Amino acid sequence: MTTNDEMLSSNVLAQITNRVFRQNQTSLDSVDCSCPALTDTSIPCLLIGVVIGIVVAKYVPLPSRIKRQSDDKEDSSTRTQNVTKSVPRTGDVAGLDAELEVLEDSIPLFAKRFSPEERAFTLNDNDGRTKKVVDHYLSPDEMINTLFFEESNVDAKDSAKCSDQSMSLTHPLGSSNKKENMIHLLKQIQKYSVTTDHPYFYNQLFGALDPIATAAELVALSINTSAYTYETAPVFTLMERHVLEKLANLVYSTPETSGSITHDGLMLPGGSLSNLTAIHVARHVCKARGSYEKQQYGGYEEEKKESMSDLSAALVPGNTRPTQVAFVSSEAHYSFIKAAAVVGLSAKDIVTVGTLPNGQMDTEELDMLMTEIIDRGDKVPFFVGLTAGSTVRGSYDDIEAVVNVCRKHEKYLNNNMPFSTRTEQQKNTESGHKIWVHVDGAWGGSAIFSQRKDLCDALKGVKQADSFTFNPHKLLGAPQQTTAFVTRHAGVLKASNSTKAKYLFDDRKNGAEYDLGDGTYTCGRKPDAVKLWAMWKYYGQEGLAKIVETKADSLSLFSKKVRGHDNFMLACEPWLFNVNFFYLPKRFRQILKERNIDISADNCVVPDDLASDLGNVHVQLKKILHKNGKMLIPFQPLSNQTADCFRVVLAGNKRFNEIDMNNIMELMETYGADL
Repeated sequence: MTTNDEMLSSNVLAQITNRVFRQNQTSLDSVDCSCPALTDTSIPCLLIGVVIGIVVAKYVPLPSRIKRQSDDKEDSSTRTQNVTKSVPRTGDVAGLDAELEVLEDSIPLFAKRFSPEERAFTLNDNDGRTKKVVDHYLSPDEMINTLFFEESNVDAKDSAKCSDQSMSLTHPLGSSNKKENMIHLLKQIQKYSVTTDHPYFYNQLFGALDPIATAAELVALSINTSAYTYETAPVFTLMERHVLEKLANLVYSTPETSGSITHDGLMLPGGSLSNLTAIHVARHVCKARGSYEKQQYGGYEEEKKESMSDLSAALVPGNTRPTQVAFVSSEAHYSFIKAAAVVGLSAKDIVTVGTLPNGQMDTEELDMLMTEIIDRGDKVPFFVGLTAGSTVRGSYDDIEAVVNVCRKHEKYLNNNMPFSTRTEQQKNTESGHKIWVHVDGAWGGSAIFSQRKDLCDALKGVKQADSFTFNPHKLLGAPQQTTAFVTRHAGVLKASNSTKAKYLFDDRKNGAEYDLGDGTYTCGRKPDAVKLWAMWKYYGQEGLAKIVETKADSLSLFSKKVRGHDNFMLACEPWLFNVNFFYLPKRFRQILKERNIDISADNCVVPDDLASDLGNVHVQLKKILHKNGKMLIPFQPLSNQTADCFRVVLAGNKRFNEIDMNNIMELMETYGADL
């Protein structure tokens, strides 16, 4: 990418381009680094997003700038009239230019993270160009003393430490050098934060940002709207509906030319709220199917509020409402347990199903547990939460098998334990029992973009699931939080959540039929769809599939390297996007060798008498690597091991080549040799 070497004061775009994206003379191909690849075409997109907000703000004709406008720019007809000139206002508005200068000077702090200079580093300690995951590690107490100190506690000799240099809110910034001090504090935030775009940040399921999605996020931020009504967010409203329609086409193979709506969906702030939405909607569907009085709304029958109190009179057996029971596996995300509590389920009514040795839900056990509960007569299954890419192991539940189990029990319930004693209601296909199957693909759901057999097999049966969610901010690198929720039941979200708040949702408003906000239990909504839309539009489905497939291939190679290395052992058979493994210091290798334990064997298990000690090795090694800034990697529990192990995932816009694979193992050998 080429930039102009001159700083043109009249052109903000050129100023920031020159300041941040100076021409880089070093070929990225020659750099020993696995940083995110930013193409010549994606950088301008990001740059436009970076500067659009400030460009708009810079040239808005604020009252404080009116006095600078030349008289000769006034309309000639206006000059002939005896009109009193506008006088610039004083006070806060007049001082807005100073705040805009803070904004302008903060933009490079963001953009610098994507500059060639920032990315042109190596991972070699000897060349002076290395970069750390944590560049300035401080303990919590040290962080408080460094950043949030109180002026009264500072030594009088330390004149550099004053309230203007502290992040404490006890005292506001003084009037002297206010802009400079604010920029300094913003720089401190970056300085002491974790570099999550570093190639060796493996700690969580997010990482380096995708530049295209980031550019879209910045444009959305500059507009600063809420995507709940068409009149407030017309572009984002139509964009969200379009993105979710395309996602429904992928998940459920819905016809793109269909005249009727065959799906429903929303962008939600995170996978946990998506799981909550799924269990909430499932409860509504279960109750609505047991209610005789219904009204048509948005393609799905919405239960009338007043009919809820009359529900028990029509239910059998015993004219009492059966208790609803949900099922999740022991590998499921903990948010399901919290969601169940939020919707009012007791702890005993969310049943944990065991898993097979590979981490999949045991469908035979699920079948048995449902049978036992139904035979009691006072409880009914209404929800099963499945996982497509568990957090630690990365396992995918067998969606197709679970759906078949649920449909079998639905049929039995409708034949032997109908919801209603009313003949008319029993004949209504929308009044029977429903066991909602939700697929939590927050981590591994991005595989939906690929047509490759191994990735398709992982999601086999998803077309029969009732709802599906995935987080583009995890595997694909969109800014947090970007989460899509889609269901094959049209209108069910509005039917479950609508309160028809007239001050906001009113059919008399322009475009009200496109409003989205009444379909969720939140009010204000970020226009998150723009991030997924931008990536999908820029890369296309094939491009997104390639990102996903490349990560699966890289991790497959890494697992083979771990299996073949004398100092490492796989903790479980790897799935598509997770590799769990142990580092084995010399003393452990000797003990395992003496016991004739083959560490390269499938499903090798650490002996119980060594598990606590080996688990502690991983805890200590993680802390050493963290404090030295070399790597941030989690130690994790696994159901088939009693010792905590390490986990590598490729979240975010991250490459992962053989150099990185070797470096990971070498770092652990170097810093963990004496543990």
